[in-house]
Formats: sequence, C-alpha cells, structure tokens
Amino acid sequence: MDFGKIVGDSFAYAKEGLVGHWGRWIALIILSLLPVIPIMIGVIFGIVSVLANPESLNMAVLIPTVVLTIIFAIILALPLLGYTVRIYRGDSPAPDINNWGALFSDGFKIFIICLVYAIPVIIIGVVVLGSALLTIVMSASEAMANPSNLMGLFGAVIFGILILAIVVFIIWLIEATAVVRFARTNCIGEAFNFGEIFSRIGKIGVGSYIVALIIQAIIVGVIVFILELIPYVGVILVLIVSPIILLFQARYLSLLYDSAGADAPAAV
Repeated sequence: MDFGKIVGDSFAYAKEGLVGHWGRWIALIILSLLPVIPIMIGVIFGIVSVLANPESLNMAVLIPTVVLTIIFAIILALPLLGYTVRIYRGDSPAPDINNWGALFSDGFKIFIICLVYAIPVIIIGVVVLGSALLTIVMSASEAMANPSNLMGLFGAVIFGILILAIVVFIIWLIEATAVVRFARTNCIGEAFNFGEIFSRIGKIGVGSYIVALIIQAIIVGVIVFILELIPYVGVILVLIVSPIILLFQARYLSLLYDSAGADAPAAV
C-alpha cells in the first residue's frame, strides 16, 4: 500500500474543498462549535446552582440538566456527522453543506452505529472506574486489615485498563471500515456485517490496514499537539484547522476502504 499517496490525496482533497471555499470552511467551523454550546450552558448552570446553594447538591436539578445537555449536544452534532457520511460515500470534490434533512438523518444513523460500537467500551469502562473508586476508598480507609487485598485491587484495575485499551483498539479498527460501508450501502445493518468488514480488511491486508490507521492518528495527533502548544491562541488555531482535519480523516478512511477494490453489495 502506498501510504504516502493516500496521505497526499487526503490533504489535497481537504485543500481543494476548503481553500477558496471560505463559506464552507466557516460553516464547518460553526458546525464544530454547535455541540459545545449546550455543554457550556450546562456547565455554567451547574456552577451557578452550586454557588447559589453550596450546602446542598440538588440531584433533582443536576441529573435532568446533564441529560438535557447531552441530548442537545448530540442533536447539534448530527449535521457534522452527516457531512462526513457524504465524504465516506466518495463524493469528490468535497460536497456542499446543503439538504439539512439528509445531514441530520445520516448523522443520526452514524451516531447510532458509533453508540452501538461503544457499548463494550462503556461497560468495561464502568467496571474499571468502579474498581478504581473502590481501590481509592479502601486505600484511604484505616480499616483496611489486609494490604494484600489492596494490592489485588490495584492489579485488577491495571488489568482492567489494559483490557479496556485492547477493546478500544479493536473496535477502532472495525469501526473505521464499518462507517464507510454504511455510507456506501446506506444500510445501518451493513455497519455490523462483520463478515464483509473482516473480508475487506483482509483484502487490504491486516498489517497494512493497522499501519494506515496508526499513520492517520499520528498525523492528526501531531497537528493538534503542535497547535495547542502555541500560547493563548492554540485552541483557536485547532478550531480553525478542524475542517481540514475533518475532510482529511474522512477522505483518508474512504481511500483506505477503496484500496480493497470494488465494494460487495449490501445484503437484501
């Protein structure tokens, strides 16, 4: 696999789709910011509530606030998710931001797919977090009679974190192909057609596939890390280049998917 060609093509795609199309660039920045708005409002509301009544934490107010914040953040994130689906479908050059009904619909579908894939991570994460909290409580307790029990808990937490990391990595590998297959077939069920997904990864080559995804992650990580190192304006610069990263990543996954050849038809 020519990794350099995929990287170069993906950056060229982002450049062609954004440079000179400043309205599209600004619109993508705004779409990236939209999910942050309810989160900021929720955080501010929570802080104000605590400051107004620091002696008691009203869970009847806090829980609905958190739930509503998450729901609104997800809804506002759907158009951006829907836009990535268009790129996964192979649209070239970069598509315009229009047909908002389709953007919300595709965004909702891909959110459901990602949520289902996240279920094992959520379950394991809750178990690991619970074990970690139990370890902290027991380590702070003077009633801890047997230190070996504490060491056992520490070992269990470390083992849980290792398992969680492995599961996250495996799901990342599968989901990278699953979302593109969904986009190409327009069928949510095909995102869980593991026979076709594993077959496609096999055609690409498991080693080449893993290396390609790692290269993508490193490129994006380095760009974001370098920008965030810039004092005062780092976060703003990350926001400005976020459309470039979005188009680069989506195009990269699309090209990686196509490197296996023609797509298999969706199951009827």
